[in-house]
Amino acid sequence: MRQDKVRGNVFVANLPDGYTDEQLAAAFDEFGLVLVAYLARDPETSQPKNYGLVDLAPARAAQEAIAALNGRDFGGRKVKVRAADPEMALNIPRPPRSRPAYRPMPPREAHEPREATVVYATPQPKRTFVVEHVPARRKF
Repeated sequence: MRQDKVRGNVFVANLPDGYTDEQLAAAFDEFGLVLVAYLARDPETSQPKNYGLVDLAPARAAQEAIAALNGRDFGGRKVKVRAADPEMALNIPRPPRSRPAYRPMPPREAHEPREATVVYATPQPKRTFVVEHVPARRKF
């Protein structure tokens, strides 16, 4: 099942434009095991925003990272790093569903013969035959 939300124990804000999830994970990698590093994204364009969540293990590594990285310069911006609220989560945008193009069936003549193929469960040669539609004759 696909996860719809990302949770973390560290909130990072004021990241520079063009920053990626991988760069965010690399910045926290020296402090502990990065379980998740995810930037918030615009739901319509899926472009990353300037803030995100990091899930860092163990808990004391998260506290060390917050103390060391808060106010540090990342790409010309001073980032704000703090502990994330327990109920804080970022939505993962779903990719748009692609629907097959509607192609109407061409009109068929009322008495046009059709070709049919019979397929059996056991491997047998395919048999092709023609089915003709003939109007019923009424006798009164």
